Amino acid sequence: MKNIILLIVIFCISSAIAGQEETQIPKVKDETGTLLVMVQGFKNTDGQLLVALYNNAGEFLDKDPFEGSTTLISANQELVKFENIPYGDYAIVVLHDINKDGKLDKNILGIPIEGYGFSNNAMDKYGPPSWMQASFVFADRAEAKVIDLQYGIPE
Repeated sequence: MKNIILLIVIFCISSAIAGQEETQIPKVKDETGTLLVMVQGFKNTDGQLLVALYNNAGEFLDKDPFEGSTTLISANQELVKFENIPYGDYAIVVLHDINKDGKLDKNILGIPIEGYGFSNNAMDKYGPPSWMQASFVFADRAEAKVIDLQYGIPE
């Protein structure tokens, strides 16, 4: 008799479990946020500020950026806002393009004569920093990065 009751209880429990609807975990949409880039240390307000946002180590400095911005300079510091940026790894490159030609101008010795900078304020004495030096993880609804411009050879 005990075995029959036990079988009935097991049958009822398994029927109840089988009758439950399967709950599905809703898919989380890709998370995005706003990235604010504060560039400071302009020597003058001539020209424009170019900001390039890269999201790929293989394309860093060699290809077109993931996002870009051009802003006229009106003060010693400028704020650039990138909205709806997917969470992930990024690196930022900035240029004080004094003559508005879209490239970093250098003197006859190859030393930059326009201001430049990178995220993490990464610098290398003999060329641009690597992706590892300049990259950061973006994973907030809003995040700010401050980049100090350099002119000439980094100190």
